[in-house]
Amino acid sequence: MIVSILGLAASITYYAIVLRNQNKTRQTQLFMQTYQKVATPELQTLTAEVLEWEWTDFEDFKEKYFKNTKRRGEWASSMLLFDGFGVLLKEGYIDSEVLFRLEQSGTRGGVLLWYKFKPIIEEIRRRENNPDLMKHGEYFVDEMIRLRREHGLPSKWSPEQSWWIEK
Repeated sequence: MIVSILGLAASITYYAIVLRNQNKTRQTQLFMQTYQKVATPELQTLTAEVLEWEWTDFEDFKEKYFKNTKRRGEWASSMLLFDGFGVLLKEGYIDSEVLFRLEQSGTRGGVLLWYKFKPIIEEIRRRENNPDLMKHGEYFVDEMIRLRREHGLPSKWSPEQSWWIEK
């Protein structure tokens, strides 16, 4: 009887270790896929270019960037990646601390893009009656800001630090 119980306990422990290792392996693969996408010169250049866009109001933005299919695609590509990060976080596929480390390592693209385009996204939400537009990207940014606070980092930027969100 004791041997059976010990065997069962060992089997359960072994199974738990195997599952934990598989989960870590999946998270590592997902992180590396994410990192490889973010670390490309193409995405870094695209994000930098999109962050340089200027407009006076929503109509000006729409005229300059949404009516131009290439520009609209650039904007969507840059925004959707970070919206996808929000899905991964919300569904628990990737740990928020892992993406926080990536965001803090210099990319900060999701946070920068969100603050730059928040008024545009809010206006599109209103005009299209689509309150869920970019909600996962917003969740991602909220998590990154929450973690900045937890790590004792500022969650607001001075005008000198926020040059990238000025219109």
